[in-house]
Amino acid sequence: MDKQKTGELIKSARIKKGYTQVELGDLLGVTNKAISRWEKGDSFPDISVIEELSRVLDIRIQDIVIGDVTEPDSETAVTEVVRAVKLQDKVKKRKFISSGVSCIAAGYMLVCGWYSFRGQADNSILGYLTVSLAIMIAIMLAGEKSGGVHMHNGNAGGRVYNIIGFASMGYCFIMMIACSCIFNNHEVDLWKIARYIGKIINVQLIIVFVLNLAVLVIQDYINEHKYEGVMSEAYSLVTACFMSMMYACFLHTLSDIHSFNKYIMIIAVVAVIEMLAAYFISFRIKKHNWSFEK
Repeated sequence: MDKQKTGELIKSARIKKGYTQVELGDLLGVTNKAISRWEKGDSFPDISVIEELSRVLDIRIQDIVIGDVTEPDSETAVTEVVRAVKLQDKVKKRKFISSGVSCIAAGYMLVCGWYSFRGQADNSILGYLTVSLAIMIAIMLAGEKSGGVHMHNGNAGGRVYNIIGFASMGYCFIMMIACSCIFNNHEVDLWKIARYIGKIINVQLIIVFVLNLAVLVIQDYINEHKYEGVMSEAYSLVTACFMSMMYACFLHTLSDIHSFNKYIMIIAVVAVIEMLAAYFISFRIKKHNWSFEK
């Protein structure tokens, strides 16, 4: 079974019949986006619509499954149909698991954000957030490994997501450096940090957190519906969320102005190291899969 060949077969049959993607979608009871994904080879028609698709386009079911109009023997056709059913069952399970993991992860990050930005945590939460970031990245890597290599890897959309994450991390770091310069140059009292400057920075950190979490959720939704349940690969978005939480927690628990610069750097270095490790492992996963496929 070859999704690319099946997609080309569906496209040529649709054009031969004179249907647009919207018209074919209306006849089958699916969206034109679903038709587009089939024709691009991003996904495979669900078994429940293959019979109707065969009737509408006047092509045999076995040709759709195999992606070729040659004359395969009946045993090959049956084998490919069974294989398609098993594959789609696997995809549905992966989508269900991916959706569940994404919801739990987003919920956990919201709880962490609630405690971090409201100042309801002590110094120990910095360690918890560091470990949580590592666990979140590990879950994403596991989802990527189980999902395999897909066509959307490295596409324009993925680059935009990562740019948002990198820019957010840089913005958080620059804010804290600017805050450090103010403290060092003007000898601002600790109580003024908490009451005035700290609140302004905290609001900006909340905005960074919400923006990156929202983009991460959107990307996960697109991946699950367009790329068969593959989890998000924009590790920079997750890192930006946790980096904003760690800085907010640091501001709320700050007790020694002289250690400010040191902890700014420590938080940034730890977050960046975990993120770079994730991208390196992700690269190795892709390279291994590509080599295996070849």
